[in-house]
Amino acid sequence: MASKLLTAVFCAVATDALPQGGIRQALRDATLQRTTHKNAATARKTHNNAAVASERYLTQRLDHYDASLKNASFQQRYFVNSTWYKGTGPVFLCVGGEGPALDESVVSRSVHCSDATELAPQVGALIVALEHRYYGKSVPPSSERGAQRLRHLTSHQAVADIAGFHKHISDEFKLPSTTKWIAFGGSYPGMVAGFSRLRLPHLIHAAVSSSAPWHAKVDMTEYNDRVGAALANGAVGGSEQCQKIVVDGHARIKSLLESSRLQRLSLAKLFNFCNPLALENAQTRRAWAGYGVVSVPAQSNEPASTDPGQSIGALCSVLLAANASSSVDALATLSARQRGGRCVDASLSRNFEDDGSDALSWPWQTCAEFGFYQTCEVGSQCPFARGYVSVADEISICSQFGLTADVVAANVAFSNQVYGGARPQGSRILFPNGDVDPWTGLGVLRSPAPTEPVMLVVGASHHAWTHPADTIVQKSVADAKAAIQSQVKQWLAVE
Repeated sequence: MASKLLTAVFCAVATDALPQGGIRQALRDATLQRTTHKNAATARKTHNNAAVASERYLTQRLDHYDASLKNASFQQRYFVNSTWYKGTGPVFLCVGGEGPALDESVVSRSVHCSDATELAPQVGALIVALEHRYYGKSVPPSSERGAQRLRHLTSHQAVADIAGFHKHISDEFKLPSTTKWIAFGGSYPGMVAGFSRLRLPHLIHAAVSSSAPWHAKVDMTEYNDRVGAALANGAVGGSEQCQKIVVDGHARIKSLLESSRLQRLSLAKLFNFCNPLALENAQTRRAWAGYGVVSVPAQSNEPASTDPGQSIGALCSVLLAANASSSVDALATLSARQRGGRCVDASLSRNFEDDGSDALSWPWQTCAEFGFYQTCEVGSQCPFARGYVSVADEISICSQFGLTADVVAANVAFSNQVYGGARPQGSRILFPNGDVDPWTGLGVLRSPAPTEPVMLVVGASHHAWTHPADTIVQKSVADAKAAIQSQVKQWLAVE
């Protein structure tokens, strides 16, 4: 059964990995546009090691835990770069996830694991990357749809895939039994990298769990609270005045939307809606103002950019320059700049059927394991129209899979019970987070154990240090990458 999406088509939201702007908005963007972060294209430019990277496949069990399905399998894609491996070095595993699709660049130069690939020459590492089941080209073929098709998509199965992959690579390269494996990943892949060390300590020697929201939560108020805080963060060009314009502007827009038809028509004209009557639809009003009438790129902030859709500093510059008349007018000016003069297409998204691709894979995982529903509620610090995006709005996507809100809550609680939430008790897991990144609110911010260090990177967005070194302009991010690499080298020296 399909689920009606509440979110209207307002603007493209490009992400590094985990969705920003709500699960429904992310599903719409992933299905209709398949966009990726600008840095992903930059990172994939020709690299002198790209030619040695190869795409391969291995046969994995569909269900590692059900003996009755032992003959059910699928083909899982992986990549290898053996340029610097001379037979005795470590293995650097780049864990795949739900973000931009992997290609050969993942083992040489990409936004995913450049903290690993740039360290590999120093330690003679074999670099491998494993695509996550049910994403990219690793989607098991099936005639089933919905929950029946996706029931084998879990982080637990993904960790078991890593165990199978470990044996496959060990056999393929005849690795010595003493070979140390280090798992790397950013965002959800960072979670799985850490989970693999937690659950497979006999196989995974250490892990770098970058920008990983270990604490699963249904109502993720932290996300938009941190988006609001980013607007006032001077380290990335924000200010309290900039933040005030966004907050006050959305409060005023909410009031106008609820006042009269005349005011709604005026707003539609001011913000250049393609359909001047679009705001007469209550769902459209809530989606437009609740997710933000402008895009705030806290998750994907690019400090060097002059594009107000990519940089908080550039965004604030536009708002401050345009705030002479009113905060609403300033937001309208910013919206026009971000959209390049295009009108706002506020047509409600169509129903999304399961077409057998990876389009519903991440929504399924939010319902089955993690929650992460980004709300904008009254009483929160969300900078948009508070009260217009609720947990009920976001979690209703799970009804498409036959899951109720109570079941989702139980699933989320179970994930924290298994993995430890924000206090996982493991060893040799590094938890770097950026203080601008909205996902940091659910990250591991206090060291849970002596050998589980944390790192908070000032001015950093979502796992910015995993991007190629020559795309990093912030000293704090470059220093973080160096510190991560230093920690990995220390752990490689430990038996």
